[in-house]
Amino acid sequence: MASEYDEVKKILDQNDITDIEEIEYGGECFDGLMDYYADEMPYGVKKARTGMPDEWIHDKLTDLGLDKELEQKKDLAEHYRWKGMI
Repeated sequence: MASEYDEVKKILDQNDITDIEEIEYGGECFDGLMDYYADEMPYGVKKARTGMPDEWIHDKLTDLGLDKELEQKKDLAEHYRWKGMI
């Protein structure tokens, strides 16, 4: 059975997300994450009464360390892009 990290990473990869800030409220990736976290997300947050679903998902991704991993990949890609130009 795949871990939460693996499942969420798969959703991000399927939607070509390279930075968690790219996840758009109501977008395909956001909907996939909402579906994944449907049972875990508090009802009030789902309905945006006691919190915002996008903030809740952002916090979950940060807790999983995906913000740092994606940032490192982006920095590495930028490094190699510039290295090839010198």
